[in-house]
Amino acid sequence: MDGPLTIIRRPIRHARLRVSEDTSVRLIVPKEFDQAEIDAILRKKAAWIEQHQRFFRNRAGNVSQLIKSGILLFDHVFSFVRVGELGHKVIIDEVAQQIRSGRDLSSPADLSRWYRRYAREHLAARIRELSAEHRLPYKRLFIRSQRTKWGTCSTKGNVSLNWRLILAPKNVCDYVVLHELMHTKVLNHSQRFWVLLRAIFPKCDEAIAWLNANRPPF
Repeated sequence: MDGPLTIIRRPIRHARLRVSEDTSVRLIVPKEFDQAEIDAILRKKAAWIEQHQRFFRNRAGNVSQLIKSGILLFDHVFSFVRVGELGHKVIIDEVAQQIRSGRDLSSPADLSRWYRRYAREHLAARIRELSAEHRLPYKRLFIRSQRTKWGTCSTKGNVSLNWRLILAPKNVCDYVVLHELMHTKVLNHSQRFWVLLRAIFPKCDEAIAWLNANRPPF
């Protein structure tokens, strides 16, 4: 752990651990916790803390690259090459981590429009696949620009997804889609909901940790 550590005592039942973008660590513990219990949590979560600190250090580098010439997609920075003969076609080469197009995606306005168009295409296709695979039908899909949520599901079975999910890792994107699809079956966050969701997506905790550290927009 190489960032500053802050310990906060509050009248709560369970300890809460958070790594911030500046790699600082905040541990909120019940008032009655002694130093030995605090040390035990930090030892147990040492690898988790280092993983998140490394993520933020790398992300800071990615942002620097993005400002220069890159495009952030699924938590990776893709280089952009403008190829006039491609016209408005956009080719995503995940192996070379390169995006080619006749459009000027180095322009913030053009990039924003393309992001939203691509998000509609990708998220619509992915929710259809996951809905069919896990037999979780939904009514309608809306792609929105929520400021505080990654996704929602209405009582009518309509799912709304944040277009910025295409900036998150693919497994995190799938988690959010499945989370909202599961709400078509169980509308609350009861124990039954989590049992059913973890049965089809066992790595919930990893995805939740990423989402907690990356509130939209990130």
